[in-house]
Amino acid sequence: MIIFGTRGVTMHAASGEFHCPECSSSLNAKMNYIHKKVRRFFTLYFIPLIPLDLHGEYVECQQCRGTYKLDVLDYDPTEENARFEAEYHRVVKLVMVRMMLADGVVDEEEVASIQGIYSHLTGQEISVEEIREEGSDIQASQRDICSMVRQLASSLNDNGKAMVIKAAFLVAAADGEFHDQEKALITDLAHAMSMSDAVLKATINDMLQE
Repeated sequence: MIIFGTRGVTMHAASGEFHCPECSSSLNAKMNYIHKKVRRFFTLYFIPLIPLDLHGEYVECQQCRGTYKLDVLDYDPTEENARFEAEYHRVVKLVMVRMMLADGVVDEEEVASIQGIYSHLTGQEISVEEIREEGSDIQASQRDICSMVRQLASSLNDNGKAMVIKAAFLVAAADGEFHDQEKALITDLAHAMSMSDAVLKATINDMLQE
């Protein structure tokens, strides 16, 4: 009896170092990887003889044994962090501008507060004209700031979430009043980040005591 068939055979295609998304402990830490290919072979008496089509390929981290698609080799945590930081700054800016608009009156104190917080957060200046243009865009587009915050929240730690609330609160309090619309927006922002009312209250109390 002649026994033949096909089966997948895993082969080492290449190796090197990469930033493993799972176990790299710092931006500069690289882990060893093996690039593996799974090729289908024609077998005779269970012995692979003739290579057929490529069934799949992947990268395996030699530290955590996690497997990834080949594009993980292009992953650069430094660039990824820079992109995230830029997006975080953009969202905080829009949160502050949205808070400025909450009570229907744009005060000079609120604009100055946005400028100061943005400069402290990013090390960059923002003009009065840019703030007003962002405000006009938010009003015209009816942009849902809470949805933007919700999308960002999964990548934020507790300090990052607290900063969003603190920035919004400082703008709201800049004119010396804390309107109901502003309170409601801060609550909505906190809930969008899955922040409990108790944590929100503690965050604001910390601000009042500073």
